[in-house]
Amino acid sequence: MIRTFAPTRRQFLKLGGAAATTIAVSGLTGRAFAQASQYKEAPQLAEMVAAGSLPPVEQRLPENPVVIEPFESVGTYGGHLRTGIIQNRGFQARSAWGPEPILRISRDGQSVEPNLAESWEYTNDGKTFVLHLRRGIKWSDGEPFDASGFDFWWNHVNLNTSLSPAPMAQFMVQGEVPTFEMVDDYTVQWTFVAPHANLPALLAHGPGGTIPRYLPRHYLEQFHADFADETELKGRVSAAGFSTWAELFNNRSNVQWLMPFDNPDMPTLLPFKLGRSMQLNVLVADRNPFYWKVDTEGQQLPYIDDVVLTNYESGEVRDAAIAAGEMNWVNTDTTFTNLPLYREGEERGNYSVKLWLTDRAAEHTIMFNHSAKDPVLRELYNDIRFKRAFSLALDRQQIADTVYLGFAVPSQLQMIPGSKWRNEDWAVRDTEYDPDGANALLDEAGLSNRDGQGVRQRSDGKPLILNMDLPVDDPGSLAVAELIIEFMREVGITFNVRTIAREQIRALIDNNDMEVGIWIGDKCSDAMFPHSPEWHVPYLTTGWNVWGMAWAQWYASKGQQGEEPQGDAKRVQDLFDEMQITVDEARRLEIGNEILELNINNLWNIGDVGQVPIPVILGSNFKNYPEEGFTGFSWLGNYNYHIEQTYFEGGAWSGERN
Repeated sequence: MIRTFAPTRRQFLKLGGAAATTIAVSGLTGRAFAQASQYKEAPQLAEMVAAGSLPPVEQRLPENPVVIEPFESVGTYGGHLRTGIIQNRGFQARSAWGPEPILRISRDGQSVEPNLAESWEYTNDGKTFVLHLRRGIKWSDGEPFDASGFDFWWNHVNLNTSLSPAPMAQFMVQGEVPTFEMVDDYTVQWTFVAPHANLPALLAHGPGGTIPRYLPRHYLEQFHADFADETELKGRVSAAGFSTWAELFNNRSNVQWLMPFDNPDMPTLLPFKLGRSMQLNVLVADRNPFYWKVDTEGQQLPYIDDVVLTNYESGEVRDAAIAAGEMNWVNTDTTFTNLPLYREGEERGNYSVKLWLTDRAAEHTIMFNHSAKDPVLRELYNDIRFKRAFSLALDRQQIADTVYLGFAVPSQLQMIPGSKWRNEDWAVRDTEYDPDGANALLDEAGLSNRDGQGVRQRSDGKPLILNMDLPVDDPGSLAVAELIIEFMREVGITFNVRTIAREQIRALIDNNDMEVGIWIGDKCSDAMFPHSPEWHVPYLTTGWNVWGMAWAQWYASKGQQGEEPQGDAKRVQDLFDEMQITVDEARRLEIGNEILELNINNLWNIGDVGQVPIPVILGSNFKNYPEEGFTGFSWLGNYNYHIEQTYFEGGAWSGERN
């Protein structure tokens, strides 16, 4: 079971996180090393030290390095981690680099651990959150990592309107931006108008996806108008082909999937660092010589020499490459529908296929735009009778059998099994296939008139034609959408499906122009729901919540943009606000249950099927990685399994080719 991460009331008044040298939880150990000479390093780094081009390992590690307990065994150095992404996106890249958040989720997914910060605490009756950073960590260029990286991001990026249209919403409490203070070189704190109960979990969920909460100030100041000489900065902007300093800064600081794909000069704290920009769709990230973690025998991590990541033009091409044995580690963005293909390639590809669970309560959520610009459709989409009819018209068992080979069960977009907020009745409400019941509800909703072809007519006499847009690179959604066309035809609704580029999808959502959307029903875990309930509360303006984007824009802009929600939609926003400041666990449980009950009563999102496993590809001699686990957005792929401590038995993948 995945528990939510919130401090108890008592924890607000005492130390919130123990120093890494005193804890012994999953992945981290209390073992320390009395003498720096006990540290060991990869052979390639030892050669660089001998040549005088790199400081000794004891000078590269912090005073108190994080000690990682290997999952199975202490590893050996060597080998190339070969993986791939699709069209420059995907959790696969995030997991490959080993994201390094300020705090981190434990290996078992049930608690928050120290990481870049070695401890944290709440003071001032819980309204001030204090982070104590680990001393001696260095960026990949050897420069010290300290509190200045937080100060730079907060005051000069997050609060700079040229770089950030609005401050990061997840740091706000009751709509108010906190005050930030750099107390000293290794201490930072935020003071809120009320306790931010979810902040440790937010700081443990990677650097905000692609948004860091710390940056290498020493490198990026040269591109920032607050620091760089005006004449010199204008010259850099012009030489790089940009129009403004903000464009140049964003280009140089761009962290795509947690790695600066286009800028090898950008320092990092990850286990691997970019050696050069992507060439011929291949990116190579080398071992970071200043990485700040060791194993229980004092060997500096990571074990693996480098990550070789190929950017594929489509999922089909990437899946064919997997089956051909071109990769030895793929843990996300695979498709269950291609399980037979993956299985068929196991022997010749020197890999094995494992089936992991995900954070998807429903494989897809079908979303009607409740603030649609068409007034007739707006009224219809807000009519629970119409949405119940749509749900009853879906033959979910056919979806499970034809798309997911029977490895699925009918499900609404509730919470994943094992969640403390899981409600079995809500998870299956209106999921039975009942076209007669659907027809009756549609008639009751004022759609009883039909034309000569049997197509129902809208209240204005026009044929009822619904338009769904979905990403062109999402074959799973398309397979389900094609079945929806048939299901809707049976109840008198014409359902059109259009596949377009993700950029077009984004523009349609932002402009409130999308009528019906479909997306994966993820983030439905206790690790995410309390602070990021994208599918259950309309608050996020950067997500894919077609169902309530205008409401989210109103919420995020404090009423300056979008459309004010009414009734239950406004109520869930208020409950979300309460969740952010509530410490009492019993009340948090009640809040979550009320949010979910309002969702099932309104069917703002309609699920298809759930409990679909995801194929995970592991090289035959890939070690220190579990055969069973969880993957998904809740764990940024699955960074809690510590990619830095994985290794190839014998020092190289058994399927390695020249």
